[in-house]
Amino acid sequence: MTCSAVVPAAGRGQRLGGREKPLLPLAGRPALAWVLEALSASGVIAEIIVVASEANREAVESLCTALGLSLPVQVVIGGAERALSVRAGVEHVPDDRRYVLIHDAARPLVTPELVRRAIAAALRHGAAVAAIPVTDTIKQVASDGRVVTTPERSTLVAAQTPQVFRLDWLREAYRRAGAQWVTATDEAMLLERAGFPVYVFPGDPENLKLTTPLDVTIAELILERRMRGNA
Repeated sequence: MTCSAVVPAAGRGQRLGGREKPLLPLAGRPALAWVLEALSASGVIAEIIVVASEANREAVESLCTALGLSLPVQVVIGGAERALSVRAGVEHVPDDRRYVLIHDAARPLVTPELVRRAIAAALRHGAAVAAIPVTDTIKQVASDGRVVTTPERSTLVAAQTPQVFRLDWLREAYRRAGAQWVTATDEAMLLERAGFPVYVFPGDPENLKLTTPLDVTIAELILERRMRGNA
């Protein structure tokens, strides 16, 4: 196993009333617990680096201890923005790891199978991003609301996490970006800007991100369905 996992878990959801997404209860457990157990169960991760905030660090550490996972888990402190937290986590990845997987704690429906597919894709390409086809027609609009263009839907995908990269590529992408690395909305964008090839692999429509109260409701329903299926 040559891949470390970095899990940014420092964010608060403004559309969730400022609640901490990693600790949101879902089907009786914190969202972060579902993520960590999926990563551990995948069997392809060497260790997990959870990036917490100063405010939730104690709760995150207690959760990690209580889960009793079979692989090492380290909790480090991140920043106010997601990009800062991911960078903090990447800096703690051992230098002898060849790959790093990044997965948001706000996507608690990740499965071990999706993690395995992510790493398999990265082994083929060096950089791989989970993505699903866009089903809506997308409009690019100007600041005044005027439609500028309608991109061809068949060429569009919605990016998810996990995203897996060669560790040396990601660190070089940070170096080439200079101070602009903080503006990237995901790490794949950093590699794209640096000229590294980034490929997508099939994500999972159920791998939703907790952004609104509706997302929380849907996530709970999916998790409850999964638990009934495993009973």
